[in-house]
Amino acid sequence: MPQTPCSLPRRRFLAVSAAALLGLGAAAPAAARARQVPVPESVLDAGPQAMALTFDDGPSPQYTPQVLDVLRDHGVRATFFVCGDNVGRYPDVVRRIAAEGHVLGNHTWSHPHLGELSAADVRDQIQRTQDAVTEIGGRTPVLFRAPYGEFADASLAVCGDLGLRPISWSVDPTDWANPGSDTIADRVLAGATTGAIVLNHDGTEGGDDDPAPGSGGDRSQTVAALKSYLPRLIEAGYTFTTPDAHPPRRNPSRMFRRSDRLGSA
Repeated sequence: MPQTPCSLPRRRFLAVSAAALLGLGAAAPAAARARQVPVPESVLDAGPQAMALTFDDGPSPQYTPQVLDVLRDHGVRATFFVCGDNVGRYPDVVRRIAAEGHVLGNHTWSHPHLGELSAADVRDQIQRTQDAVTEIGGRTPVLFRAPYGEFADASLAVCGDLGLRPISWSVDPTDWANPGSDTIADRVLAGATTGAIVLNHDGTEGGDDDPAPGSGGDRSQTVAALKSYLPRLIEAGYTFTTPDAHPPRRNPSRMFRRSDRLGSA
């Protein structure tokens, strides 16, 4: 389905004092001070030729294991932004992701448009996923990616409360559209640079006939492209890391690229 592209303006890390907003001055108690609100990060400070591979909308019982096989064969760690609904449906896949040293990130419970939800519902989407991943994956997520890249103010506030870093991307090969594995690989290779965060998909958000996020959708082209571009990047001298291994950039990029489709992240 087509979607009007949009971008998210840069927000610096803000430490806005509730006391200042109320005109109470510095004497206001510490409890009245608002938390820091993080900004979505689309690039990393990770050293020369270091980049990050990320996978959204899973886990999928069909495609996530194939992705894991490729990563294992090349000794690469990646980040999997999982939907909480799928975490409970496919716990063995979640456990494998964790056991093989990859990072589990929060991608909400059911992949909604967060800007269309109440603040309470946004918090529920994120908190339920935190709880599910912690219980099954054995570690509480520290990274968050909003569905469709729509980091609504309410989700950023929850990230501040829960200590989650919102992670965007800088390279979108639009693998969700199945443009062909060669095209996907070429787009990743063209976008490869120091600090790049690559968006891939090992699942899909589903639809009316497929209510389980990640349980449907053909991601075979993503797997084939990964088999093609990953060894070529390694041969070119690139190494792979995960966002949680590096501190946030002091000056996050102004915006991140989004594609023109609702199912793009």
